[in-house]
Amino acid sequence: MRASLLLLFSSSVGQPSPSLAVTDVAAPWKASPDAPDGQGQKFGLLDRRRRRSAINRAQDHGRNAYARKQDGKKVMTWISIVVLLKILFFFRSFASPFFDPLGEPRKATASSVYWKLMACLYIWLASATLLTALPRFSSNYNIIIATALFFYMFFLSTCSLMLGRLVIRASYYVWQLWRLSGGSVSALVAAFKLRTEEDDDRKPLTRESRSFSFLAMEAVKNEPRKKRLPELVKFQRPFRRLARSALVLSASLCVVYLHCWSRTLSAFDTSRGGGLVCQGIFLPLQVLSLLVDQTSSLAACEQEGTCASEQLIWVLWALGISSHLFYYLINEFAGKHHKDYREPSIARKSSDSDITQNGSGAEMSDEDDDDGNVGLESNLSSPRSNQHGTMRRETWPSIAAATLTIQRLRQKDEQQPQDILPMVSWYSNMIFATGFDMLLASKVFLGRFDERKMQYALLRGTKGPTSETELARPLFDFSKERRSEGDSNDFWFDWMSDCGDGFHSSYQVARLLAQPSLDVVSPSHGTRALPRGKLLVIGGDLAYPGPTPFNYEQRFFRTFEDAMSPPPSYRKEHISIKKPALPVKGWDVDAVAGDDGDALQNYEGPVTFIIPGNHDWFDGLAAYTRYILSRDWLGGWLIPQRTSYFALKLPKNWWLLGFDLALDDDINIEQFHFFANLAENDMQKDDNVVVASHVPHWVLEDYEEFKHDEKETNLRELINSFLKNRVRLRLAGDLHHYTRHIPCAERSVQPQLVVSGGGGAFLHPTHTFGDRIKVGKDKLEYVRVTSYPNAKESLCLSWLNLWKFRWRNFRLDILWAITHFGMCASLFPLCGVYEDFIESNASHQLSSLLTFVFTRVLKLFGRIFLTGRVSLIFALAFAGSAYGFTDDSNLKTRTAVLWSMAHAFGQIFVALACLLFVEILAEFVIEEGLVATEDVVGMEADLSCSTAMASSIFDEYESRFKSDISDASIFAEPPDLLPSRRFDDSIYDSVSQTLKWLVREVPFLKMTLALFDLPGTIAATHVQMCAVLCADGAYCLYKNDHMLYHQLDRYTILKYGISIGLYYIVFVVPLAGSLFGTWLALSLNWLKCQYDAGFSSLRMEHWKNFLRLHIDDKGDLEIFAICSHRVPKKWRRDPKSRPSTAAQPSWKWRHPSKWIPHRESQKFKPRLIDYTKIKKL
Repeated sequence: MRASLLLLFSSSVGQPSPSLAVTDVAAPWKASPDAPDGQGQKFGLLDRRRRRSAINRAQDHGRNAYARKQDGKKVMTWISIVVLLKILFFFRSFASPFFDPLGEPRKATASSVYWKLMACLYIWLASATLLTALPRFSSNYNIIIATALFFYMFFLSTCSLMLGRLVIRASYYVWQLWRLSGGSVSALVAAFKLRTEEDDDRKPLTRESRSFSFLAMEAVKNEPRKKRLPELVKFQRPFRRLARSALVLSASLCVVYLHCWSRTLSAFDTSRGGGLVCQGIFLPLQVLSLLVDQTSSLAACEQEGTCASEQLIWVLWALGISSHLFYYLINEFAGKHHKDYREPSIARKSSDSDITQNGSGAEMSDEDDDDGNVGLESNLSSPRSNQHGTMRRETWPSIAAATLTIQRLRQKDEQQPQDILPMVSWYSNMIFATGFDMLLASKVFLGRFDERKMQYALLRGTKGPTSETELARPLFDFSKERRSEGDSNDFWFDWMSDCGDGFHSSYQVARLLAQPSLDVVSPSHGTRALPRGKLLVIGGDLAYPGPTPFNYEQRFFRTFEDAMSPPPSYRKEHISIKKPALPVKGWDVDAVAGDDGDALQNYEGPVTFIIPGNHDWFDGLAAYTRYILSRDWLGGWLIPQRTSYFALKLPKNWWLLGFDLALDDDINIEQFHFFANLAENDMQKDDNVVVASHVPHWVLEDYEEFKHDEKETNLRELINSFLKNRVRLRLAGDLHHYTRHIPCAERSVQPQLVVSGGGGAFLHPTHTFGDRIKVGKDKLEYVRVTSYPNAKESLCLSWLNLWKFRWRNFRLDILWAITHFGMCASLFPLCGVYEDFIESNASHQLSSLLTFVFTRVLKLFGRIFLTGRVSLIFALAFAGSAYGFTDDSNLKTRTAVLWSMAHAFGQIFVALACLLFVEILAEFVIEEGLVATEDVVGMEADLSCSTAMASSIFDEYESRFKSDISDASIFAEPPDLLPSRRFDDSIYDSVSQTLKWLVREVPFLKMTLALFDLPGTIAATHVQMCAVLCADGAYCLYKNDHMLYHQLDRYTILKYGISIGLYYIVFVVPLAGSLFGTWLALSLNWLKCQYDAGFSSLRMEHWKNFLRLHIDDKGDLEIFAICSHRVPKKWRRDPKSRPSTAAQPSWKWRHPSKWIPHRESQKFKPRLIDYTKIKKL
């Protein structure tokens, strides 16, 4: 088996070099041949006889494998396949955010802190593994030398570039000071002359002379203050570009060194055998060096032209550094490092201020308000002074032209929406904060403080529109709205819900709602034009994941403002004290003219009413009150409501009642009183009512088959008593799909039930809910006639969790890493597990491998509960969390417990299997001598043939490259100076001593190399710990003696845990995420549960829907269910989106939306997915 494991590595890199031959390094868990009888069975795992037979079988297998290889047959063992699959899984796991970004910009993903940490971790581990393995299996020792050169050259390049940039920046400032002062620096010369005389006389400065010198310097400093220097970017910025330049230069030169260096010649091989690359690089440099220095002695091969000196690599390095600094110098003195050049927004701000001062800012058009292109050309070409007081045209004319060029190049990006937000990542750290807010709001505040009672109290103090004694009520009359000539006598209004998620999906729905007329494609009736609704009713959940000001502004208001602009007088900071805000300032007065009493009825523009959802109640309705009840506009829609519930009187004896169910899923007593009085006093017996609420309890109660919680008690009492036989339709959201249920009984007076929650949030499944449901206490039967997506499509989408959960929820990796490593923390290390694997899997069959893994994992599982402490805590906590996460709404308690425990056991099994794999791999590396280990048990180990990677690289650095910097003149001992030496001599001495201390005393390079020697650290610490745990013949494989374990110092345990834990996390995290996704897929398709957790993980932007309702001339209600099957992810500015006149309202524009899809496609067109007509009573 040992030969089989070696085959995995040696097959790709060749046979190991003779200087790095494999030796059998003694390990403490092996049985000593001198141990007394009986003790050998305890010291180690196997007695001498069993161990000898296992080794013989392994050697026979190795010889047979070698023979088969000579015959041309490749041998691949099962463990090799596992290793290869894990390596592929590792790279796939690392690159997962870039395979499927789900609307998240790749730049934003790469700039996140999580991605940077994970990238550093993976690069670190990959580098440590390659630096350990490649020299071991390669005959080219130049890898060690090139690696030593790389670390040294990279540090030196970074410091040189930083120092060079600093010198160039100082020179630029001196040049600018001389230029701005007009060449007259008399005060500065006088100050330096006075100081020079003081230094020559070796006399300290007096108080008067210091004052004079200070005044002279201040005069020079104040002289150019009339024309201040422009603000520059910092000389080290951007540091990532500087580090990248140093990295590319160092890596390129190290590759050249690796390819051209000859250890035999101790020089670079420029002969024909060295290759054209080496000849083309080093021969011209050698000729140039001879022309510069003809007195230097040459070696024989250098005289023949077949080799080149090692110092030429530093000539190449100096040329690279000089080229970079020369390019930086050109850009510095050309003004390309000014912030005006890098950030054209400064110029835009300056132009905006100039326009305001000239009084021309009031004539800005709508296309200029967000792009910031106002007066750019005129500002850059005019001789006006900028914000620093300098003359832009006269002082730096090239900067203005360059800024304009960059602005034009960026015009393509500015024609796209900026700073857009992706779909909410529910499986990340925010899920814990959101869950805590829910728990706090529902269990602590709810029932103690209800914002709806406060709204009722404030409303009672408001006077009515016609009488001082009349109580102002949340009742709005649209039955007699103002109509233009030629308009039909019908009435249109819209419904949408659950909208505040990613920008693409939310804006797509808002854009479709804003169009004056929507051409809807119907499979049976062709294309039909549906006009925009007078009313827009939004059914709650305005911003995800919680009602923060940022989420309300960016995820909710921004999408509607881009879909249809608010009036020019709109300010986000404004707090409305009078509603409705009519007439509108800045818009055509004729469009909103009317009496004070019926201003809302005479208003021709669209109006919106908004119901709060459960996510809006997480903060006790505070954000909803501030941003909905205290604002007048949602884009181009007017917001007249003052409470979270309302009643709308529509034409043809129709009513729409909006209810606020809060978090207790019911209306409060104040709402009940208002709607009951409304039904008795304002409604007729033949009126038709549409009831709108956020949660569709008719679906959820049937879904919770084995739960009998009473919900909507007050609302059902209102419907059954005061609104009896009047309710024709119920609308709800919360579930992010579309369904429509109708009563099974013929000619029933029961309402139709419609769920439409596809306003922008992630998609919910439809196949987890039954086609037939029973509603209410009377268990009235309803049947589902339409669903979008249908059950078959929903079931297929559920299986995406099998392979896409890990990709789309990579931020959950930190949770898998902590929990799974915690479940194995008490089991490290497994001493002797490699020999146990060899004995148990001697036949190298798949069945033997699976049996070994299963039996050993069960042993480790038992060890957790028998002797584990930290592992036991993590295992029990994970099992409890798994049960709490399981959706038991439609499951029996026994089924929920068994299913959650199966998930927990699967995760624990994955954690222990990865532990077994990592420990076997660690001992395999030790047994085969791939890394160096110390003699910790008194046995003499041959370490000369092991790759002490860090030591080898550092030795090459010490012998080859350290002298290059240590012998530099700056590190030489300074000559004896007088006690009263000059100030610049003191500075030189301080800098020299500091650099000397950094290079000679601080082992920075050695510490860095040690960090990249993780395999060596793991091996040495593993041997050291096993020497203690297996002492005196103690059994140390699957059970450690706590008394011996306490003999280990904490530093050793911590070092081993961190070192091997990094590799362990890389292997276990992708498996844990994939297993969780599999569990979700099985839960959705087998048990029909986890509908929320299973689809929030997919974060689907597509499959959006909303309703357009129509009251025709006969008084019948038509319902058009409209979908957007696919959502665009690339947008461009609509050139037609502009008003015909300056004061034209945005709702009169033919193209009110700012952005349109980047390319037109039929899949983005709105489609009709359902149609029904409800006859009036």
